[in-house]
Amino acid sequence: MSRKQNKKIMSGLAGATLLLSGCAAAAPVQAPPVAPGTEQEAPKTAAGLELNGYQLEALAAEETEYTKVANVEGEFSYNQDVISPSNDVFNLYGTALTGACAKPAFALAKEQESVGEYYINVSGSLKYSQSITLADLEEKEETRIMACACATGSAVANAEVSGIPLSAILELSELEAGANTVTVTGSDGYGIPMPLSYALEKNAMLVYKVNGETLPDGQTSQLWMPGTVAKYFTRNVVNIEVTAEDEVPEVITAGADYRAHVSIMNDAGEAEFTVGEKIVFEGYADDYDVPVTAIEVSMDDGETWTVCEVKDATAEKWVYWYFGYTPKEAGTYKLTVRARTAEDVVSPLASTIVFTVGEGDGV
Repeated sequence: MSRKQNKKIMSGLAGATLLLSGCAAAAPVQAPPVAPGTEQEAPKTAAGLELNGYQLEALAAEETEYTKVANVEGEFSYNQDVISPSNDVFNLYGTALTGACAKPAFALAKEQESVGEYYINVSGSLKYSQSITLADLEEKEETRIMACACATGSAVANAEVSGIPLSAILELSELEAGANTVTVTGSDGYGIPMPLSYALEKNAMLVYKVNGETLPDGQTSQLWMPGTVAKYFTRNVVNIEVTAEDEVPEVITAGADYRAHVSIMNDAGEAEFTVGEKIVFEGYADDYDVPVTAIEVSMDDGETWTVCEVKDATAEKWVYWYFGYTPKEAGTYKLTVRARTAEDVVSPLASTIVFTVGEGDGV
């Protein structure tokens, strides 16, 4: 029997060594403690949910008899520097996510010859208000890997971004006493006020390259902040205003249903695998500004979970994980994956893949 290869939706390695970790098969994992009188829901699958206005009832699988494996064992590794393809990163800013992330940018009326010639006004509670170009701060350029995740959707991307730190821009103008709020506004008028201390602590950057590529569709720069919801990611920045407010704006955080993002990036399709043949699944996990501490897998509908520890992961980048499983008998299997965070939050929306294993040729 010929075997069709799994199709990898997203995969890549940005020059980092895989971090190997133990994957301990265990008794059913205990859920985090809950307050008396409350009930904690089990992780949900896609069926029966509404996501970004779309009913997912149609995704519910028909009743199938699966081959169950208690306390499934496998080979686990993870890496935080796997990069999303540039198209996936740019699509995260597309019109389909207008309500979840920052507003989509449009091409400028006047096309600039280069990012360096595009002026940004810096004003407000500063000793020196001025207009600058990013070229003025070229020596301050930084390149970092960081994740971008939506607050009300499941979209996540991990990218290598290059740009100028917000702190370097504000140093030129010198903050006045009492300055506590910053608003970064785009050419379309979009901008959300945020605590100045929050933006500086997050090492916010005005980014003009993603994965080494200049921004598409006439965009000049984007505000990026690691461990932050993408609502703050303003495009085509034209104005940075610092103010002294009586009340500092509250930080926008992720909705509870979208904490501890987790996804399986394989698509088994009609592939049939063979008994004794290792199958490597892969995907990502992210929880905004909270580190992921474990990936947990189940092959018996959540009756038991195998805990794969993630040690020393940072919150500003996603955790890209790999789980290698070798089936011992033919059948139809369902693998479910969830993430657990440093705050003991478990993925409200688990990720699942169904695959078939045959006896193989000549058996």
